[in-house]
Amino acid sequence: MNQKSAWKDGILIVGLYVLLLLATLLVPILNVVVLWTLPLPLVYFAARHGIKPSLLLFGILCILTALFVEAFILTFVWASVGIVIGELHRRKADGFAVLIGASLTYIFHLLIGYVLLTLLSDQSLREMIATQRDQVTSLLQQAGTSSGQIESVTESLTFIPYIIPFILVLTGTVMGVITVWLAGILLRRCNLEANRVPPLREWGFPKAFIWYYLIAFILLLTTQPEEGSTLFIAVTNVFLLIETIMTIQGLSFILFFFHLKKLPKIVGILAVVVTLVLAPLQQIVRLVGIADLVLDLKSRLGSQRK
Repeated sequence: MNQKSAWKDGILIVGLYVLLLLATLLVPILNVVVLWTLPLPLVYFAARHGIKPSLLLFGILCILTALFVEAFILTFVWASVGIVIGELHRRKADGFAVLIGASLTYIFHLLIGYVLLTLLSDQSLREMIATQRDQVTSLLQQAGTSSGQIESVTESLTFIPYIIPFILVLTGTVMGVITVWLAGILLRRCNLEANRVPPLREWGFPKAFIWYYLIAFILLLTTQPEEGSTLFIAVTNVFLLIETIMTIQGLSFILFFFHLKKLPKIVGILAVVVTLVLAPLQQIVRLVGIADLVLDLKSRLGSQRK
């Protein structure tokens, strides 16, 4: 692409981005949807023109929004994610690499936001959550909720400060999935190459995660670290992360099995939704995931099918 074309596209991208940003800031309800489109102009520009013109455009957008804190923060986060995704697609990276790049960028920004919130706030996160916990408890009591349910909610809120790393990783990954999916649709509509993320049934994690899972589980049982200690926070977050990975592995096997049996796609979608909603079912799916990793069930079923 020549320089003239890059400047022409850049002007159009700035105009489109500003319109999307204004809609995000000023239009209630609709802004929840429009927010997810903010990275897309930068995805397109980076995929066509590369990293250097994209960084220049990023700088221009940051300068234009510098006087408005909320607009600047949105631009700094979403535009940078768009550039990462667009540049990775331009380099013909595979779908997983694009997803990892987008997720890590989101996680990085979330981590910065968390650190700044902690530094600039008059209250610690634990104190803020304690305040919210008292308010929630009061509302539940007024609503006539049983003491057992109130205690369960209270314990969950008290536990949140210890699992912030896990929450940041999970949130960043979910945001990455949504943005990469939208970016792929845009690029393919614009006749630009965009490698797809493989369907969930084809996902698979290294067997080493089994050992990580066992180590974290054994540490939780044997050391019984004091609640709030560094070891407690580290082991708990690692354990939750690997549990999530095992659940994804289990869902992947279930969808693979459904695909092998040529069941309608809606069956697989319902299986995923029900698993996410029902916590007891997640335990079963997690065990399926562990069995798949240990016994390599997908390969065995696939070879039998052939």
